[in-house]
Amino acid sequence: MRIVQLLPELNEGGVERGTMELSRELVKLGHESIVISAGGKLQEQIEKDGGKHIAFDVCSKNPLSAPWRIIKLRKLLRTLNPDILHARSRVPAWLTYLANKRLHIPFVTTVHGFNSVSSYSAIMTKGDRVICVSEAIKSYIQEYYQTEEKKITVIPRGIDLEKFNPENIDRDFMNLFMKSNRLKDKYAAYVLAYQM
Repeated sequence: MRIVQLLPELNEGGVERGTMELSRELVKLGHESIVISAGGKLQEQIEKDGGKHIAFDVCSKNPLSAPWRIIKLRKLLRTLNPDILHARSRVPAWLTYLANKRLHIPFVTTVHGFNSVSSYSAIMTKGDRVICVSEAIKSYIQEYYQTEEKKITVIPRGIDLEKFNPENIDRDFMNLFMKSNRLKDKYAAYVLAYQM
């Protein structure tokens, strides 16, 4: 199966890291993973993991260049002939939704957060399937966009335990940071204040 994920850029952030990790896992499962974005520092990792990156401006919010980018994206998608399109942010979702109108490729969106309620944000609920990263996000889009239950799947954001292994924490750095910022026992005081 050939899966195309689209997001603005590939720099640090939850959407970006999730895209990179999903690409890696798709490749491990024998799928072809393609990521379309304006690029960024995680692009190299996607390619190291066996995925493919295509540089394309799905980042700009300039409405004057949108028609040209939609046409160009439609041509690219025809060439790639993917089985699934997966938009992970609003601008790429709009461009993909419009480019895909004639192609009819199955279209998935992921709602990562509580975006402002607007017609601009509504695009994230227009996928054939809509992934929500939590039950709270699911409730939010159902309340504000009347998204059908049958379209929604909740997939909580996971953590790469190899990269974020608690055993590998630099305790010396943590202690120095806490001392230099006077954070010792601050968490306990904060928790106690909100439990009262």
